[in-house]
Amino acid sequence: MRFKKLSMMLLGALSFAALLNGCGSSSKEGSANLDSVATVGDTACVQCHSTAKDALTGEGIIDQYNKSPHASAASLNGAGCEACHGGGAQHNGVGPIPYTKPDAARCATCHAGTNATVFAAALLQAGADTNPANPSNHANGGYEGINANERCYRCHTGEGAVLSNVAGYTGDQNIINNNAYKLIQDRDFSKFGGIDCKTCHQHGGALRKVNTRDAAGAVVAWDPNNNRKIDQFDLCTSCHTYQNPDGTIVASGTAASGTAPYYHNTAWYRIIASTHYDNPATGVGLATNLVEGYVIKTTGANPCFDCHGHEAKTNTRQNSSSGPRPATIHTDWARSAHAGGLLNQKEAAAKNADGTWKATNSALTDTVMAAGVDAASGPAWEHYDWDSASRQSCQRCHTSTGAANFMANPATYVAANNSFTHLAGWTSTTKTSPQNELLYCWGCHTNAGTGALRTPGAITETYAAATAGDPVTTVAYPDAGNSNVCMTCHLGRESGDVIKNDQDADGVRSFVNSHYLTAGGTVFGKTGYTLFGRDYDSTPKGFVHDKLGVSASGTAAADAYIAANGLGKSGPCAVCHMTSEKAGAKASHTYSPFSEYAAGDVSLNPVCVTCHSTRGAGTDAKATWFEGTWKKRADAGLEALNAALVAKGIYFFNAHPYFYNGAGGTGGAFTNWAGVNGFAEWKNVMGVAFNYNLLEHDPGAVAHNRYYVRRLIYDSLDYLDDYTANYSVFATLNALPAATTYKADAITFLISRGTADANVGTAAERY
Repeated sequence: MRFKKLSMMLLGALSFAALLNGCGSSSKEGSANLDSVATVGDTACVQCHSTAKDALTGEGIIDQYNKSPHASAASLNGAGCEACHGGGAQHNGVGPIPYTKPDAARCATCHAGTNATVFAAALLQAGADTNPANPSNHANGGYEGINANERCYRCHTGEGAVLSNVAGYTGDQNIINNNAYKLIQDRDFSKFGGIDCKTCHQHGGALRKVNTRDAAGAVVAWDPNNNRKIDQFDLCTSCHTYQNPDGTIVASGTAASGTAPYYHNTAWYRIIASTHYDNPATGVGLATNLVEGYVIKTTGANPCFDCHGHEAKTNTRQNSSSGPRPATIHTDWARSAHAGGLLNQKEAAAKNADGTWKATNSALTDTVMAAGVDAASGPAWEHYDWDSASRQSCQRCHTSTGAANFMANPATYVAANNSFTHLAGWTSTTKTSPQNELLYCWGCHTNAGTGALRTPGAITETYAAATAGDPVTTVAYPDAGNSNVCMTCHLGRESGDVIKNDQDADGVRSFVNSHYLTAGGTVFGKTGYTLFGRDYDSTPKGFVHDKLGVSASGTAAADAYIAANGLGKSGPCAVCHMTSEKAGAKASHTYSPFSEYAAGDVSLNPVCVTCHSTRGAGTDAKATWFEGTWKKRADAGLEALNAALVAKGIYFFNAHPYFYNGAGGTGGAFTNWAGVNGFAEWKNVMGVAFNYNLLEHDPGAVAHNRYYVRRLIYDSLDYLDDYTANYSVFATLNALPAATTYKADAITFLISRGTADANVGTAAERY
């Protein structure tokens, strides 16, 4: 009888095992073969877990799972639940399951190269709040033991955030300060932990729903972007509150600002709107023209992840008592020209004249929120209404939308298809908004959280014809790897060959403008106006800037540094401008070719020092070597060229159209190019002016390619002094009065004199 009973029990166990697709080995969670356990399918999982509840919300975990993207068997090769938990063949309701509680590292096994991967790495590091190597505040924990009587747990603990979102304890200060909405739970708040995956994702990976309170106090959906979806913007702004569902911006709450009060309304650096709001009441054509902040694409697929991944922290907070806050990619970018120095403007508004921080209060929050990019700090972003139909040709470089669309596929880019519906008032009909974009993260990156760049490929630039019907001018630039992203905008609007292809009938015409910051064209020696059929391509041995991060440069130290730091596909722009270091931490998104090794000691970046070996820490090379020597000499050469143009009645003034009949932009635009040396050579006259304008608007030109710069200036002077290719530049410069301030430096920069002036008057005089 006993044997019969045992047999029946065994038969039942085997039957249940068969239901679960059979037993496997005795592999336990944590062993090396976790991913080898056989799967059994979702049906078996649901049979046992259909009544299981989310520990925080009380919702059924199967209900949550069925709403998630992971419930689609097709997307997981039929694995379903087991895609995250591992095979269930050994589980049988009580046995081992490979991944009982899948964490960020488990997510990263499928989502490799995404934000999940970086977040998983962040979880493994300590001291995230102060360690520049770990940019995550979300992953650092540190909030355990928070006081149950404080409201802080609502955002500063994972459990508190989930419970608050369910209860409708979400919104501006009017809701957070309302005691009737506070959580009343028989829970030990002191045991709440930091933010983790389950704070934002419910079972199966779907985003958690967020609730708030309406005017009557009823619990309703938190939907500040009013798209009637549970999305990223809703979830992120449940803590990082930006606007209320009625569209009111959440900031200081003062009557003057017209905003609702944020819980930390006296601390500008804790308020998203202080840096993420471009006031539509200020803009081109209005009384004040400023860009006060980033414009969030509130209804986009990734409104927050457009710039911030799971792991991102910005650290805009004012310095604490322990010293300066670590720089991050975001603060570097916000101080850069790509952001118009936005953060610099914000911090200047928050500081006293002596550089100390002002006392924080709601009035200061208003002041900082109103500070922004202006004509002095960021004319490339505020000068025109770049999103308007009349500026479509500019949008490729002066808007993130245009840049992103161009780099997605340069061959099919059509500026008229750019959509700016995230900007206030912009529609497909009006095509104008008082708001402007800066060059945001998503302009250059397809995934800002992981740093994945757009890949436009090698750029073949088609320069605009000077006159309708002129032959098309195209220049094929070398494949510069990651720097192709930079080349997208830093090639100018015109090249010198546009002038050569001009079919103008009489040489009386407006100036062909090279545009600004044409660094890529300078590095590869492509954009200038060349004269006399002379050589501009070959450079003396030792010039390697165009090869850095592209191919072997022939300089062992530089090549070794590039290889060791994974810069082999970065291209020259990124190699030089994105390897700056400060206090031992990467600070690349300042785009500076210089590093501050100590207070006041700004020298070359580490990669530059591999060649320029005496220009590192302790040399103050930026001021003494670059600005005090090389740039000073190159500027002297340009000053000599400017004087030669003035002698011909051509006056440069730094405002469109750049060349005038009189000094200081007087006398009207200079247009009679044929009148200087006859119709046959009017293109050379304009070409010389073009070279001056090109180099004047590339302040780093001498560093980008000093040989090319020398040859452009030298040949321009050789033409203007007597309209003949006779290597007479030294004679012309040497004849200048001794008191001429730029004379000596211009000669030093432009003339290869050789021993005892042996080269003077010959081809060897020209570098």
